[in-house]
Amino acid sequence: MLNAMKLWTVVATMKLIEQIKTAPSFVFDKFFTSSRKGVMGSSVEVPIKKGAGIVLESVSPSHEHLYHEENDSYILTISLPRFPLETVINAADMNEIKSLSSEKEQTQALSQKIGEIVKEHKESFMTTLEFMSVGALFGKVMDGKGNVLFEFTSGATPVDFKSDKNIIDSLNEIDDALVNELGKEVPYIILADRSFISGIAARAEEETLFDQGQAKWVQENNKRVLEVNGVKFIPYTGKYKNAKGEDKQFIATNTAIVIPESADVFKLYYGRANHTEALNKAPKLFFTAAPEPLPKGRGYSIVSEMRAIPVCVRPGALINLEYVAS
Repeated sequence: MLNAMKLWTVVATMKLIEQIKTAPSFVFDKFFTSSRKGVMGSSVEVPIKKGAGIVLESVSPSHEHLYHEENDSYILTISLPRFPLETVINAADMNEIKSLSSEKEQTQALSQKIGEIVKEHKESFMTTLEFMSVGALFGKVMDGKGNVLFEFTSGATPVDFKSDKNIIDSLNEIDDALVNELGKEVPYIILADRSFISGIAARAEEETLFDQGQAKWVQENNKRVLEVNGVKFIPYTGKYKNAKGEDKQFIATNTAIVIPESADVFKLYYGRANHTEALNKAPKLFFTAAPEPLPKGRGYSIVSEMRAIPVCVRPGALINLEYVAS
């Protein structure tokens, strides 16, 4: 058993956590896979471009979260949140594995046990990242507990989808606004309140867009999504806690927000784990140490850690929309 445990070096555990596949996530996998930055320290300076009337609306009261202004950007100094997890393979588990008849079977059983623990850790990290990533979609920098560290708002006038205005005209306004902000056309989705989507669907019906094949309902991620002229309107009802700890809706009634699918808009920052085995190694988004023996023969500890924060660095590209009925 001791020889089998020694096979699990930090290299082996890191290779394992990198190979483990977790369930697809709607936000993190879609918006934060192509723009990531590893940092060596415990904090990171994040430049947030002011863009179209962007205002830093609130900062959490914690003294660890600072900022200053520099030309056309806010420079946020953020202490990377630390998410450590530990699971123990206790003596009872070890005895059960040791009861197997051959060394090969023992090694396989131990590998399976460690694999289950590491998979559980990674899934927990992904759940946290997904929650934080949702906040970034709305221009909020959030910790893993649902609290807003920084919040940005835009002074730009929302693009309206009036009932007496063609949908394509409003979509063209979105295209123009994104070009003005990013300097190029980019694909995007729209996260919307259900009332907003109902209004757009009614307008598409009046414009006979369904009959022409330019509008349709599709099923995605267990959601009923409206697609008009290739743009998807996705219902969203999530909540968050503002700087005062109050529950707030991400999207108000009859409103929506444009989410560009561009690496220029979103960035994930991650740091090196606070563990001796991570010293002198490049930062990794997920870290798992080699199994560590516990005192008095109590078993082995499996420790994993993530230090990461997803951020929207171009909140001016998050264009607000509203539906105005006649």
